Amino acid sequence: MSSGYYDGVLAELDMLARRGGGRLAYKHVEEYGDPEFGPYIDDAGLESRLVEALRRIGIERLYKFQYDALQAYRRGESFVVVSGTGTGKTEAFMIPILDSILKHGVGAPRPYAILVYPTKALARDQLYRIRVLAEGMLGLRVAVLDGDTPRDERTSIYASPPHILITNPDMMHVGLAFSDRIRRLIRESRVLVLDELHVYRGVFGSHVKWVVYRMLLEMSDDVVVIGSGATIGNPGDLGAKLFGRSVRVVEGPPRRKGTAIHVFIDSGSMSRWSLTAGIIAVLARRGIKTLAFTDSQQMAELVARIAKKSYGVRVGVHRAGIEASERRRVEEDFREGRLMAVVSTPTMELGVDLGDLDAVVMANLPRSYSSYVQRAGRAGRRDKPGLVVTVMGDDAIEAYFLRKPYEFFRQQPEPSYIEPGNREIAMVHLAALSLQRPGIRISQDER
Repeated sequence: MSSGYYDGVLAELDMLARRGGGRLAYKHVEEYGDPEFGPYIDDAGLESRLVEALRRIGIERLYKFQYDALQAYRRGESFVVVSGTGTGKTEAFMIPILDSILKHGVGAPRPYAILVYPTKALARDQLYRIRVLAEGMLGLRVAVLDGDTPRDERTSIYASPPHILITNPDMMHVGLAFSDRIRRLIRESRVLVLDELHVYRGVFGSHVKWVVYRMLLEMSDDVVVIGSGATIGNPGDLGAKLFGRSVRVVEGPPRRKGTAIHVFIDSGSMSRWSLTAGIIAVLARRGIKTLAFTDSQQMAELVARIAKKSYGVRVGVHRAGIEASERRRVEEDFREGRLMAVVSTPTMELGVDLGDLDAVVMANLPRSYSSYVQRAGRAGRRDKPGLVVTVMGDDAIEAYFLRKPYEFFRQQPEPSYIEPGNREIAMVHLAALSLQRPGIRISQDER
């Protein structure tokens, strides 16, 4: 599709920026074709009920990277899937899991697979998506176990485990230490999935590495461990450190098929927050479904207030700290098109399903190129290009890339690092391990 699709919109955004001495400074266009295809689902050796279910949701053929993941799973290999937003990462690990459960029949352990997501909100969003296929079409049970799970529902999960259990690292961290029912629950599982792998870096990643280690202590030696996430610079190294074992890397396309138009706008003397609100208003009024990012809760609220007060445009806010019911309402209204614009902290950077998005607006340049790629990858529908607008101010890094924008788009995703030997984190988990497994000894190689 033509890279000039948004020319009228961009002219209006340029006029808006010029009110404060700014301008539309740079436009970069990306074009991606179809990912490399693998076999048709009839030829992939999948269980017949799964073939029919995939056909009903519009999947007739696997992408090559999805088939590579299926083959790795069948060989019993642990692996990491890295691929862009909206390219089929979830299907890459769910198809092998569902196929295996169906082929085991009534003799399949329960839960057969444990899916770990970094946040409760994302876990519950994925619950809906996975249930459509697993429960609605295949008759398999899926459940979430986290801090928001009601007591009677927890009791039901412990008494009659689902085929697929969805949870988060902190639930496992606490549960493994204090709950024998949780330890028993995961003991027979055959698959452990860590989704949104790119999030597990730094201190958080070091913490999750210990959680995974403690989970694997309760599971069988032949459990398959799977990581899935956006493109990062060192997926094999990160996966090996998080899982404590070597992993195969399965690479998909960097972003979905289609055109992406990236724009840098110089804010000049105008407040970046006022300019961001104005950009959101222009896009929303034109019927362009827009997700905007700020890096703080206060700025998210401020941008939404400016958009309403100065431009008369209703903008939803999605951030940590608001009631879960309010976040879900914003997500649903946005997904269903009752709300044309949402401003968010990085909570929306993860894979929460918002339906098709037209545009992403960033109030500032993210400090991580991987974060930029992750956010930008959310823009774009099947039938028209995605628009990615970044507001650039007087920050030193932004000023540099305003002068040399082509260098920004030549970058490669940076590596993600964790420090498994961090003493402060290790002490917390050693205390938890003393409750989980009294008397356990940890070898130097396992630390």
